Amino acid sequence: MFEREQEYRRLMTAGRSFGIESYMISPEEAQKLFPPLDPKAFTAALYSPGDGTVDPNNLCTAYTKAAVSAGAKVFEGCPVTDIILEGDKFSVRQVAGVSTPKGIIKTKKVINCSDMYESDDHVSGVWGREIAALANLSIPLVPMKHAYVVTESIEGVRNAPNVRDHDSSVYFRVQGDSLCIGGYENNPIILDSVAKDFEFGLYDLDWEVFGVHVKGATHLAPIVQRTGIKSTICGPESFTPDHKPLMGEDPRVRGFFHGCGFNSSGMMLGGGCGEQLAHWVLTGRPLLHMYAYDIR
Repeated sequence: MFEREQEYRRLMTAGRSFGIESYMISPEEAQKLFPPLDPKAFTAALYSPGDGTVDPNNLCTAYTKAAVSAGAKVFEGCPVTDIILEGDKFSVRQVAGVSTPKGIIKTKKVINCSDMYESDDHVSGVWGREIAALANLSIPLVPMKHAYVVTESIEGVRNAPNVRDHDSSVYFRVQGDSLCIGGYENNPIILDSVAKDFEFGLYDLDWEVFGVHVKGATHLAPIVQRTGIKSTICGPESFTPDHKPLMGEDPRVRGFFHGCGFNSSGMMLGGGCGEQLAHWVLTGRPLLHMYAYDIR
């Protein structure tokens, strides 16, 4: 507990240096903000008033409209079937184009953001490994089943802030009068692959795997134990060994850029990482120091 509180204080200080408003608050103060919390279940909390959530569908639609208005072309239902490369095995290869069912697109640069799996909670690049393989590249990206549940209505949660408990790896995200409850599985189900036509598909929830989140949620907010579940969401999500995205130009193939493996944080990191990746592609380098995410 002490170590976690010290970590939160460090995050508060770091956040303030970047202009992020945040405060350390008592359990009683946290309960006033989020009534279902049991103040006896924790010793302190870090509160960031400016935090919020983003709707993935609306955000992606807005990005698409902006791109099209700037001259981009969008092709739906048009999977990449091959990456065309120039050069021989004795030299660094260069991207020359991509093959699709609608024909070949000639290009010197490709960004591996993969076909995207999208849910109400996150966006992931679970096909990033397969796209990289088309260029004969292997990347440290593993698809796993990742889930959350939505409760029946709970009094007092509407307009409350979201809550995350890093020690029990569980979060509460407000959805109207209900809560989305999820976290990072400590015994995840690893997928060998994800079918190419699974972009909006879902799996059955494995309650034995998800049970650790139920335990953490009921400890932090006992009312959850007496509240029904109205829906479950379980889909594929991609993860990297160090829990950091894969970004930048691959040193083995010129013109092949990575922008995948966001570990269920695509909505949070997408805006900033997308901007840096755009500069990377156009100028050869990002505006900021991206060493921690650089594929090299």
